[in-house]
Amino acid sequence: MGLLVFAFLTSLVGLAASQSLVLVGGGLTDGNADVWNKVIELAGGPGVARIGVFTTASSDPIGAAAYYVDMFVNTYGAASATYIPVTENSNNADDQSVVELVRQQTGFFFGGGDQLRILTALRPDGRDTLVLAALKDMLKSGAVVGGTSAGTACQSAAVMITSGSSWNALTYGAFSGGPKPLNPDYLTYDENGGLGLLTGWVTDTHFSERGREGRLIRLLQDTRDRNIGTTRGFGVDEDMALVVTDLYTRPVGTVIGSSGGGFFADVSKTIVVPSPNTFYTGVSAHYLTQDDWIDLTTGNITFATWKSALKGNEYYLNAEVSTDILSATMNRRWAVAADQFFDNRRDDFIAHLSFQRNPRYEVIFDRLSGVGYGGYFPNNANKFAVSYENLQVAIHENTIA
Repeated sequence: MGLLVFAFLTSLVGLAASQSLVLVGGGLTDGNADVWNKVIELAGGPGVARIGVFTTASSDPIGAAAYYVDMFVNTYGAASATYIPVTENSNNADDQSVVELVRQQTGFFFGGGDQLRILTALRPDGRDTLVLAALKDMLKSGAVVGGTSAGTACQSAAVMITSGSSWNALTYGAFSGGPKPLNPDYLTYDENGGLGLLTGWVTDTHFSERGREGRLIRLLQDTRDRNIGTTRGFGVDEDMALVVTDLYTRPVGTVIGSSGGGFFADVSKTIVVPSPNTFYTGVSAHYLTQDDWIDLTTGNITFATWKSALKGNEYYLNAEVSTDILSATMNRRWAVAADQFFDNRRDDFIAHLSFQRNPRYEVIFDRLSGVGYGGYFPNNANKFAVSYENLQVAIHENTIA
């Protein structure tokens, strides 16, 4: 009987979606219908979707689950939303009763908190528990897996970022083994990786808001030669999502949301100059906004049809220098500087500075091989979005300013 039920459910999710992820950068607001509805759509649609809620990352998993159940069912019309009661201390991720509960869902959503709690519960010491194996089975059968904040940061098969700020990352490098309580701003990562749902990319969150570009670049470079290292990673801004479809065939990531975008970094051609601190040239970066998409296999980018090339139609005369380009507290300094850089008429190069000193970093933007696109949102003629491809970045210590 159990096998018949499983066959029925997997056929149902197979009709509903195509092996998808909805990766939210944190700060998901109640009114972001684009994101909430996308999870439900990919899980079968209103009145059909059955969402399994993992709040494993939360310090209050039951309270957090009640919130998500209410949002999915009462606000956005899922047929049901069920708390999957796996926590870092529950020791039940190999229990058959929880496995069966997972197999009854057509979609899943991981709430925010601390991604290490998720790994401790579902993938201790790099071992897939039976619950995680069942979730992967459902995903391959057509279910959708969504997550926000820690629930996105944990999804990759590559090394998983666990803490750190950009300036500290560039100064001290990346450390394995999880957060350093005495130095919480140090860049740390879990060498066993995340849950393993997405391959080839490191995932990061709260991205532009906390100035995490530098830490992602340093993490990629420091771990690229590890067994599960990679040269590519992306960070999703708050209240935004990257929707990955056709995960196991030809994965494509599409950006949805209007508050920011997604930053993509590639260090495969980066040149490292011997230096006491970070000295990189040749980092390639892209920033995509609503309706842009990227082929996650080839890296090819397609901009939304409602955007057009900025070259020849730039708004600003010159690019402006940021003197706090790596800020973790001054909202979106790197993102704003890059947008304005691609939307200026005169400057093809510009050198920004970190506010922090000893060392003080210089971050050089080069757009000679890049392209910027922009346009007004179809549903908001007063809001302009800028996207870009192939921004070349160099980072080194500034010895003058």
